[in-house]
Amino acid sequence: MNKISSVFPNRDFFLDIDPFYDREATRPAQEEYYELIDHKDNNKSWVDFFQKYPHAYPCIQVNHGEIEPIEFQIQSFKQSEKFFLVRLDHDCGRNHSEIINRVCAVDHSNFGFVVDAGWSKRLLDRALWADGLIKQIAKLRGDSIPIVVTGSSFPNSFTGFAMGESADLLERKIFAQLQGANNMARLVYGDWSSSRSPSEGGGGGSIPPRIDLPTSSSWEIYRADDKVETFQGLAAEVMKSSSFPKNLDIWATYMIAKTKIGEPRGIDNLRMATAVRINMHLYNQLNFGRFDPAPDTDDDYIE
Repeated sequence: MNKISSVFPNRDFFLDIDPFYDREATRPAQEEYYELIDHKDNNKSWVDFFQKYPHAYPCIQVNHGEIEPIEFQIQSFKQSEKFFLVRLDHDCGRNHSEIINRVCAVDHSNFGFVVDAGWSKRLLDRALWADGLIKQIAKLRGDSIPIVVTGSSFPNSFTGFAMGESADLLERKIFAQLQGANNMARLVYGDWSSSRSPSEGGGGGSIPPRIDLPTSSSWEIYRADDKVETFQGLAAEVMKSSSFPKNLDIWATYMIAKTKIGEPRGIDNLRMATAVRINMHLYNQLNFGRFDPAPDTDDDYIE
């Protein structure tokens, strides 16, 4: 929370618990975390946690599917006048229909839903699951409640990608499909910021250098091969692409340009390359459909 406050000062945000976090570890620093995820006390620890952080707003913990702790959270956050979100998770949650009925029965509209289709290579196959939940919410509350549709289709393997070959961003496709089928629902686009769950990680062995170039509807994959072996060479290939936003000054474009000319502290490992991809992906999606010209960022980047 101290880190969030330092990089995101005096701004409101919603906070959830990572369902993929390793719950088997036993380091002392994790004791508070384990207390937060415990629903045997009706998730009271989670409720109490938010009393200390006025800018933080909760995601109700519903993946356990038990109604009593969910009701306790709803009533507690109502009393403290906290807006809340309810994440309906395809991969981790259960009892979704009953949860929707209980949440939509509250006598206010200070909440929203997140319909999370999870990660899948075939994300569009989960549209029917998401559509059923959206229709149930819209039937109960019309368009008064925002529903964020999210998920991830970012590849889990890059073997076989030619230099600069694209992978479709299926998150936009499933959102458009659901939007067309639910005119009465108040849908909001969301995604996993070009990430995937740890369980869908790549295979073993040495991982070649790679830089991914996000566009509004895809990712262009630049993976080292026999001709281009370094991050510097990959950055040069990325900047040759017609998709590279040459007049856009954000951290990601700065880092790629810096890497191309071999300056220190450029992209020199996959973790940094991932951070660059996420930064550009977030910018593209936050400004989707508004790139003529691309708008400036709200915060200046200072190295």
